[in-house]
Amino acid sequence: MRKSFLVAGMAALAVGTTGVAYAQNAEPKVDVTASVSPSKAGTKSKPKNVTVKLGIKNDPASKTTAQTIKIALPSTLKVSTKGLPQCTASDDEIVQSLASVCKKSKAGSGTASATLLSTGQNVTFQVTPLVGKNELLFFLKASIGNNYVTHGKISGKNITITIGPDLQQPVPGLYAALVDINTTLKFSKGKNYLFSTNGCKSKKHTVNVTVGYAANPAAPPKPSASGSSDAKCS
Repeated sequence: MRKSFLVAGMAALAVGTTGVAYAQNAEPKVDVTASVSPSKAGTKSKPKNVTVKLGIKNDPASKTTAQTIKIALPSTLKVSTKGLPQCTASDDEIVQSLASVCKKSKAGSGTASATLLSTGQNVTFQVTPLVGKNELLFFLKASIGNNYVTHGKISGKNITITIGPDLQQPVPGLYAALVDINTTLKFSKGKNYLFSTNGCKSKKHTVNVTVGYAANPAAPPKPSASGSSDAKCS
């Protein structure tokens, strides 16, 4: 169970708005920005440790509630948790310690924001990425007092982040719409790198992002939206 600390007034508001079908008339779209540094790439025999910066912006006019975020990396950019200190704590332990229980696995920093659809209130998050076993964990500390953990499973070149019901609805009936996410990711130990480059094709690493949407409670205009960004390399 993840912990939620919303004030009672917010819960009462949610009860009053349960069952409201929010208008999701705008076609959802996703804007992506990505950069990789250093830009000079490594090789297959000598991969280079890099910092990845990723920005994802979901069109707020669509009022869509995100359910999954899939990040697809190019063949020239590798992600791996092998050989790195991995966080094995439970979600509850991470939340209760404000991620300090896994401080040796911290892999960067970030921010995110969402809008509570019934009120229009903007909610911001401090995001702390953590290295897990074949996954990235993201500890989110919200401006309204809620704390969460999301999981980004790593499979080959893909990272799939699952946004659970507790983030989709901070309390039952109170839906949130993703606005944006910005994160900087880097971690290494010895010759083990969280992100590394092993080449450069056409002077770019193309990163693709697909956001899958949940009903809130009405079905979204389309089940997902995608965007991409080219990180320069040489």
